[in-house]
Amino acid sequence: SADGAFDMRTQTLAAILLVVLGTAGAAAQGEIERSGGIISDTDYNIFGQESEPIDAPFATDRPRTRSSVGVIPIGRFLIEAGATYTFDDEDGVEAETVAGPELLVRAGIVPRVEARLGWTGFQRVDVSTTGFEDTTDGTTDMNVGAKVSIFEKNTGAVPAMAAVVEVNIPVGDDEFSTDRADPSLELAFDYNEIHEIYGFSGSVKVSSLENQTNNDEYIQTGVALSFDQRWNEEVETFVEYFTFLNSDSDIDDSHFVQGGAIFKIMPRVTIDVRAGVGLTSDSTDVFAGAGGSVSF
Repeated sequence: SADGAFDMRTQTLAAILLVVLGTAGAAAQGEIERSGGIISDTDYNIFGQESEPIDAPFATDRPRTRSSVGVIPIGRFLIEAGATYTFDDEDGVEAETVAGPELLVRAGIVPRVEARLGWTGFQRVDVSTTGFEDTTDGTTDMNVGAKVSIFEKNTGAVPAMAAVVEVNIPVGDDEFSTDRADPSLELAFDYNEIHEIYGFSGSVKVSSLENQTNNDEYIQTGVALSFDQRWNEEVETFVEYFTFLNSDSDIDDSHFVQGGAIFKIMPRVTIDVRAGVGLTSDSTDVFAGAGGSVSF
């Protein structure tokens, strides 16, 4: 049955997250044991090149909407994963969505450039109203691209900056695929040196999409602004506003605000949580998610 298949997928997603975090923990523990309890000053990446040891997780692109300005060092990897739940009530029609494992694999390929492969994964949508219920589930499209560091550090009025170029790979099931290679360009910025604790970051993302109803192409502009708090080396919180503005008048713009936290629980591992609400009637009412990352 559909419920049975979804339960199996849910268990699979949970197993993937546990394996990733467990493997990261074992790798970190092994590194400490090999160095006699002290992380060495020299390490080697997968290409056998000398590299600084990973004494702190790489900056993740989750759980905020905006991408980080951090780029993965050459020969290193970052795997991010999680799941998101959303709920929306539109004139008595309720829709609940669960998506995951929200995989994003980031790899340093040359200095200041990383390759990226992303996949939301499985998605299930339950729609219900008086006397009617329907469930749709399946796999989503993937995306591939690269991030390029423009300015590595915030210097005065000039923020740290990075550009992300991606293209959609239409490999998902019919219900969740655009059937197009949709490109996007994101410019992310971060004022991370303006205060010891508080910072400000954000991004502007432009995507070429297609209206599934009339097959007309349109431009979607996503803007995200995040007020960041770095309390110490282990805990970071944020409050973020983000919006999606569409050039097609038939598609409503949407506005959201969310808050969340990132916990650095090991030198290579983070976990995160987030929750938010829609600010207009045309936006998803509420959403929440959790996940994590492993650096190696």
